[in-house]
Amino acid sequence: MLIQEPGKITDRIDFLGTHKNGLFLLKGEEAMIIGGGMSWTVPSLERQFSAMDFDFKKIGYLVIPHSHFDHCGAVSYLKRKFPSMQILASAYSKEVFSKEKVVNFIATANKERMEKLGLGNEYERLNLQFDGIQVDRVMAEDDIIDLGDGIQAQFIETPGHTKCSLAVYVPRLKAMFPSDSAPFPTEDGSELSPPSPQYDFSLYLESLRKLAACEVEVCSFEHHGVFVGDQAKNILQQGLERTEEFKNYVVEQYQHIGDVDKVAQKLAAEAMETTESPLLTLELQISVTKTVIRNILG
Repeated sequence: MLIQEPGKITDRIDFLGTHKNGLFLLKGEEAMIIGGGMSWTVPSLERQFSAMDFDFKKIGYLVIPHSHFDHCGAVSYLKRKFPSMQILASAYSKEVFSKEKVVNFIATANKERMEKLGLGNEYERLNLQFDGIQVDRVMAEDDIIDLGDGIQAQFIETPGHTKCSLAVYVPRLKAMFPSDSAPFPTEDGSELSPPSPQYDFSLYLESLRKLAACEVEVCSFEHHGVFVGDQAKNILQQGLERTEEFKNYVVEQYQHIGDVDKVAQKLAAEAMETTESPLLTLELQISVTKTVIRNILG
């Protein structure tokens, strides 16, 4: 089953934010937020936090799975709201967040998205200015955060989508949080989106094989929902197959058309037909698709 609306997933996992841009609350004796969202998700977060019967003093950690602007834009807000929590990310994410140009880009992209969605007043009212990220603890392969009560968050390095990508796996719950390291559901949930190996295609495949080897009964994506039960068991393997199929399709299209720019335009237009995302313009989709094509073609 695919759950696309935020709410309770299990006694230990809450789906927060929006189905387009989700975060997750993982609960043991302590709690951990997984995902950094965007500023435009904050009004939803505020309503969700207000409605929850939960001791928010238990939130000790926030995981940033990778450094893209749509996965960390709400971190400044969350840190102000829960100042005692530690920010966890990969070593390369920490390096990225130390660059002034990156901080300015994330801040601008998030503010512009708020304004485009007509949420400019909320941006000011909720103090959503992105003012950088201080990573408190660098996480690497097989590192574990013990939240107590049998809930351990195990970190998996998953480079490919980005150099800095991390996934989180919780063995007791058989719960995977892959972020964008695997193809996520399309907007309508009818299929999996094309893969997005924006850094390295070979590493993306290698990372996805690692994730697919885990036993999974809950697979929580930060875009478009959470798979549970029987569908969750095979969704990462299906993502691996989807990735191989996409590679073959890209190669076929390039052999037929013979021009990377034209192939990118064609594939981007096809992607936009299945995704109504407030995050992507056609121009940005073409740029991302071109990078993916070049990584596949080598």
